[in-house]
Amino acid sequence: MSTYSFDTQSELNENVLSRFYVNGRWVLPGTSETVTLIAPSTGQPFVRVPLADAGDVDRAVDAARKAFDTGPWPRMSGGERAAYLRRMSVALASRMTILSRIWTAQVGAPIGFADMFVPTATAMFDYYAELASTFAFEETRPTRAGEARIIRQPVGVTALIAPWNAQLPILGYKLGAALAAGCTVVIKAPPETPFDALVVAECAHEAGLPPGVLNVITADAERGAHLVAKREVDKVSFTGSTSTGKAIAKACADRMARVTLELGGKSAAIVLDDAELSPTLAALAPVTMPFSGQICFAQTRILVPRIREREFVDAYSAVIGSLKVGDPWDVTTQVGPLASRRQLDRVLGYIESGRNEGARMTTGGGRHPHFDAGFYVEPTVFACVTPDMTIAREEIFGPVVSILAYDDIDHAVALANNTDFGLSGTVFSGDVERGYATARRIRTGNVSVNGLEMSPNVPFGGFKQSGIGREGGPEGLNAFLEDQAVYLPVSSPRPAQE
Repeated sequence: MSTYSFDTQSELNENVLSRFYVNGRWVLPGTSETVTLIAPSTGQPFVRVPLADAGDVDRAVDAARKAFDTGPWPRMSGGERAAYLRRMSVALASRMTILSRIWTAQVGAPIGFADMFVPTATAMFDYYAELASTFAFEETRPTRAGEARIIRQPVGVTALIAPWNAQLPILGYKLGAALAAGCTVVIKAPPETPFDALVVAECAHEAGLPPGVLNVITADAERGAHLVAKREVDKVSFTGSTSTGKAIAKACADRMARVTLELGGKSAAIVLDDAELSPTLAALAPVTMPFSGQICFAQTRILVPRIREREFVDAYSAVIGSLKVGDPWDVTTQVGPLASRRQLDRVLGYIESGRNEGARMTTGGGRHPHFDAGFYVEPTVFACVTPDMTIAREEIFGPVVSILAYDDIDHAVALANNTDFGLSGTVFSGDVERGYATARRIRTGNVSVNGLEMSPNVPFGGFKQSGIGREGGPEGLNAFLEDQAVYLPVSSPRPAQE
C-alpha cells in the first residue's frame, strides 16, 4: 500500500504555493488559472497551483531585460558574482530535506534517491562560484598593429526551461552557469513540478540577488512557447523531449537566438565478453532503472555477447525482479511509481509493443499487482530484442530495458550507434583500457567505463538528436557567453574595466 506524507500547507510557505518571483518580489499571478497536482503514489490530488498567463511571462522577461541592460549584475566581476552563488548554495543546502520531500511528493521519486540526487544542485553552484572567481573573462592577444582584447560577455537575457523529472539538479547546471556568466534569467517551471524553482527563488532572495536577475514563473507549454518567441530573450536553455527541443530550435532560429538543448536518449550499456558477471550486474541495476527509468541518461539497452546471452539474461532478470517496488516515502524502496497517469499509459503501451513485436519478456510486464492506487508498473526486461523493434528505438522513459545480443565488438558498436540519439553510454570490461577503446567508438556525448559517473567540472550533452551544446564544466559557462574582440593600437593605454 502506498501512502502520502507531504503537507503542503505546513511544509511550504504561501509565496511558494501561490505566487511567482519577478523583479525581486513575490507577486500574485495575473490570472486565476490553476493546475491540480496529483500524488503519483496514490493517484489523488494534493494541491492546486497557479499558472502564468502571457502577461506574467511578459513581466518576467521585462524585469530580466531591464536588469541586464541597466542593472549591476552583468557589470560585476566574476568574483563578485561568485559571492552571490556561494550564498545561494548555502541557502539551498539549508533546504535539502524539504527539496527532497518536494521531489518525492511531486513525481514519486523514492526518498532515498532524492536525498542522494538533490545535492547535485549545490555542487553545481559551488563549482560555478569557484570557476567564476578564476575564469578569464578577458585576455589579450598580439596583433600586427597592436593587440586585441578578447572579452567574454554575458549573452543577455536567458530563458531556462527544465523538465518535470529532475528539475532541481538540472537547474543547478543551467542557473549556476548563467548567473556566473552575468546573464539575467527567467525560469519557466513546469506545471507538474512547480515548487523546486520557486524554492530556488527563495534562496536567490535570501542571497540578496539584485532585482530582476532571477525571475520564476510556472507555465504550461503554450506560455512556454510565448517565452521562447520573445525577441527580448537572447538565449534559451532547454532540457526535455526531442520533439519539443526541435520546436524551440526552430523558434530561436527565426531570430538567431542562442540555444542549448539537452534532449532524449536511448543509451546503450555494452557488456564485453571479459566482464565479470557479479560486479557488472551490481553496477547495471541502478543505471538501467534510476527513478523508474525516468532519467534521460538511463541505460535502457544492454548489449551482451551472444555466447553469454542466456547467462546474462537470467542473472540480470533475477536482479531486476528482486528490486523493491514500493512507497516512495519508504527509504528502502528502490523503484517507486511513475510520475503521472500519462507516463503510466505511455510505458504500458511500450510494454505491449514489445510483446506484439516478438520480444521475450523475462520479468515484469504490467501494472504492479500489489498496488491498487498510484502509477506503479513492474520493472520489465525484454530479451531477444532486435534493433528494428520499437522498444529498441524509442525513448520509453520508464522501467523497461531491452537486451540485444551481439556477435563481435564491431557488431556491438554498430548496435550501440544504431539510434537517433547519442546522450549517454557505458562499457563494462575486465580491462579498463579495452573498455576505453570501445567507449571512444560510441557516438554519444558521455560514456563511462564500469559504472556511470557525472561530475560538475565535466561537460554533459548529446550527439545527434540528443541535443545541441553542453552543460557543466567550463563548456557550460561558455554556453552563456559571447566573445567580443576589441582591437587596440600598441601605443594605447589599457582602458579601465567597469
